[in-house]
Amino acid sequence: MNAPAVSTAQCAAAYEHPAVRWLLGGELHPGGRALTQRAFELVGLDATDRVLDVGSGDGTTVLLAAGEHGCHSVGVEYGDGAVAEARRHAEEQGLADRVEFVAGDAGSLPFADAEFDVVLSECSLCVFSDKARAVEEMGRVLAPEGRLGLSDVVAEVDRLPDALRGAMGAIACVGEALPPRAHRQLLESAGLRVVAEEERSADAIAMADRIMDRLRGAKIVGLDGLIPVEGGARAALELVAKAREAIADGRIGYSLLHAARA
Repeated sequence: MNAPAVSTAQCAAAYEHPAVRWLLGGELHPGGRALTQRAFELVGLDATDRVLDVGSGDGTTVLLAAGEHGCHSVGVEYGDGAVAEARRHAEEQGLADRVEFVAGDAGSLPFADAEFDVVLSECSLCVFSDKARAVEEMGRVLAPEGRLGLSDVVAEVDRLPDALRGAMGAIACVGEALPPRAHRQLLESAGLRVVAEEERSADAIAMADRIMDRLRGAKIVGLDGLIPVEGGARAALELVAKAREAIADGRIGYSLLHAARA
């Protein structure tokens, strides 16, 4: 079974849904803030760096780079709602003069060549329709000695149950995920050299467990119908349980890579 095509716009809309945000508990990717800080450590983030986050969501990573590391940081996100939310967060945190959020497509980044010292992408590549083009664009905007931090889902999609290969599986970052080692190949094809790679599946399991706990709570308090999945919380719980099982047995994983201009 081939996964139905899911557009970037559909994915962006799904992640802007209040119920989805609640289920994720404020962390839009496995490992959350701690894994972002690990990515900063791997790329050697410095206050003088110009930073770009591709698929910046609600702006958490951009604001972290600016607020705790002193970087001038930019976020690009497909969804207008997420861009507006990120700008609000920047104003609330007093960082509006040090960050910028723009709407844009990862396949055609609205920036000049070699504009950034560091490019980050966290759990976003898996939902981009043209992954090779997105990686090429990340490489294009990197300065000659630039560094890239990429975290993303990996999956042996052909070994997954149909439920995880359909439209909901794609939106959940699984149905269109790349297989193991494919990220390294894409980076190298874009003229980037992989410096380090870390296996972070434990972070994905922790995230699945957190979502399952919230779904069980939604059922208990009668909020089943608010979950934006056909069949409500019960169906969503079954889907996440299947994903967790696949993470545990290695069919789904999560990786963090550090790459540099070759």
